[in-house]
Amino acid sequence: MEGRNAADHVLTERQARILKAVVDQYVRHASPVASETLVREHGLGVSSATVRNELAELEARGYICQPHTSAGRIPSETGYRYFVQRLMAERQLSRSERVTLRHQFHQVALVREEWLQLAAVTLARGVQAAAIVTAPHMRQSRLKHVEAVQMQEHLGLIIVVLHDGTVKQQLVTLPDGLTQARLSAATSRLNPVFSGRTRVEFSIKVSELPEDQPLSTDEAFVFSHVSNIAKEIDSRETPVYHSGLVELLDQPEFARSDRARAIVELLERPQTLRDVLMPGSDADLPAALVDGNPVHVVIGSENRWDWMRECAVVTSQYGLFGELTGFIGVLGPVRFPYGVAVPAVRYIARLMTEVLVNDWPSGSSTRTPEEIDRGS
Repeated sequence: MEGRNAADHVLTERQARILKAVVDQYVRHASPVASETLVREHGLGVSSATVRNELAELEARGYICQPHTSAGRIPSETGYRYFVQRLMAERQLSRSERVTLRHQFHQVALVREEWLQLAAVTLARGVQAAAIVTAPHMRQSRLKHVEAVQMQEHLGLIIVVLHDGTVKQQLVTLPDGLTQARLSAATSRLNPVFSGRTRVEFSIKVSELPEDQPLSTDEAFVFSHVSNIAKEIDSRETPVYHSGLVELLDQPEFARSDRARAIVELLERPQTLRDVLMPGSDADLPAALVDGNPVHVVIGSENRWDWMRECAVVTSQYGLFGELTGFIGVLGPVRFPYGVAVPAVRYIARLMTEVLVNDWPSGSSTRTPEEIDRGS
């Protein structure tokens, strides 16, 4: 979970304990922390004077700041970054919580929209922040099965099923004389060509057919429409699901109307939500993801937009990397319960990956949620 701008210096053990106490206290109460509070509530084992001296040193080194002369201290972005990288204690879900969540995902896995929305709602409630989930997306759609159905004399329906569970249907005009029997014969020959392949791959497969076994007129008709459907799917925008607006607006940082409005506008813009979670290309992937660490934390000015300088985002990628992937994350104030958010995002991303890897929508998984949990 390494971030971009780690603190240059390692704190002493006592300074680290005091910084951790400041972050914990401020995250819980959203008010500047006094030295007396730290001594009274965090069992530091030193006097208020010693704590004040260490606070002054932490402030001089940029880990905390004092919003007002007579106020206590609050963590700076550098302080939060040090906390996330070195001091944070993650709050892990209990086994019963994990099994319950797995059951919930298993129950709705047949309907992609339901388990994506479940992920967003679960994260929003657990972290008390806005949760954002992008649907899994293939760079190129990989087909699973194709059907062609005659609806009326000159009206047909092409049905394309993808490996990610997406079903795309398209009405087509049938040539004279093209019957259901002929359509079924055409799809029977073409399905081995389509199955498991992208649009480019199945086009190459057809081009490699022996010269004495070309596509029939019926097969060419089905092939042409399936190719167009696959092209349309490949160009579609990834759906985005979100939840937690109420939880987010309950945070004091968003009590001001201008900040609340900015968050509401953000959640109404699917492309901006994608940009919050998704890098533009593989080269732009955060180092934490490239290095195999599944969670990435962006704090304050590390965000790409100035208007998000007071926000933090915890994100993860899920799915079959390089094939079928999506992004999941939570957005909140910089004063974020990182120790709750990081393991929650990681665990929900793991569940979503299992939905895809175990192919629950097709019923091919023979493992129960309890068995999967024991193996995690």
